[in-house]
Amino acid sequence: MFLRTTRRKNKDGSTTAYYQLAHNERDPVTKKVKAQIIHHFGRADQVDRGQLVRLCRSIARVCGVQIADPLDAEQ
Repeated sequence: MFLRTTRRKNKDGSTTAYYQLAHNERDPVTKKVKAQIIHHFGRADQVDRGQLVRLCRSIARVCGVQIADPLDAEQ
């Protein structure tokens, strides 16, 4: 699984980024890998960063890994 970032160009020329949780699956017929979207987090500029950090820490706890948030040191 991985956090996927997609970008869309708006009519006014600006770009908007979106976050998605995805994982790759191989199509049994074509044998090509295709990303399957598990969850849409929404627009990158509107996502609650704290929620993503809590999700990372929750996954890390299960895996026995420590997560260091560089923004925690700045506060």
